[in-house]
Amino acid sequence: MTAKTGPSGRFWGVSYILMQPYLKRFDTYFKELGPQLSKAGLRITYKAYVAGMVVASFVGALAGALVGVVFAVSLDTLLVTRVALPFGLAILGGAVAFGFFYVYPPFIAGSRGKKLDSQLSYTVGQMAVLASAGITPEKIFHSLAEEDSADVVNQEAKMIVRDMTLLGMDLEHALQAEEKRSPSEAFADFLDGFISASRTGGEVKDYLLRSASSLMLDKRLKARSIGESVSFVAELYTILLVVTPLLLLIMFSVIGIVSGSVGGIGILTLIYLITYALVPLGGLAVLVVADSTISKELS
Repeated sequence: MTAKTGPSGRFWGVSYILMQPYLKRFDTYFKELGPQLSKAGLRITYKAYVAGMVVASFVGALAGALVGVVFAVSLDTLLVTRVALPFGLAILGGAVAFGFFYVYPPFIAGSRGKKLDSQLSYTVGQMAVLASAGITPEKIFHSLAEEDSADVVNQEAKMIVRDMTLLGMDLEHALQAEEKRSPSEAFADFLDGFISASRTGGEVKDYLLRSASSLMLDKRLKARSIGESVSFVAELYTILLVVTPLLLLIMFSVIGIVSGSVGGIGILTLIYLITYALVPLGGLAVLVVADSTISKELS
């Protein structure tokens, strides 16, 4: 893989040229980034990315130091604080830039893996249909790669076809290479089974049909689980944001007839707290629970 052209590509290229004499020192510390770059689909070499990460950290540290100098000059505070401020912001700026570049490939790889998992059952079903029509395995992947789609599955199929057409690999070795760089364990397992079915002389069509059936069953089970989670969130919403506020308002209204306050707090103040504090905070709590319990996509 090579760096992309354009301004970002020039950044990686310039960073590599600047840091090339020192890159061997970083190999021990950032080896895990190499596989993550492939899984994330970033067309940047490992050494160029590490070089860019180091340069960006230096730039972040320099920017932090300049901001610290500006604040130190403008603030009327202790001399020790004004001296320490540029150094502290320089460390913070460098750490933020380094942290962003370090976690970016795993984050993108995880996102691509989830999208690949969600698309896999439909893609395998499509492959099973093509295999049933007598299409060879090589042409099946060519057909997937030729589709005008931004789906991750199509991008992976294009990488497989690239390995076969440009690098001269046969289908088995191209699938093995894709298995290593796949961001999805489910897709890697599927490719491993596909390779085994082809290698042992088994019927690829039967394997695809079984895999499509199994993946669709898993998706139906996950859809049922999501439905149960939706029911739970709906019940939570009803209890927190409908029943509880109404009960409290009725209770405080009755208490207000007998006594003007509860524990020294006025009834009107309590009603305002329920309306403008309890209900919004309860809604936020429901949103947090919904986001953590309901999958945003069938993965």
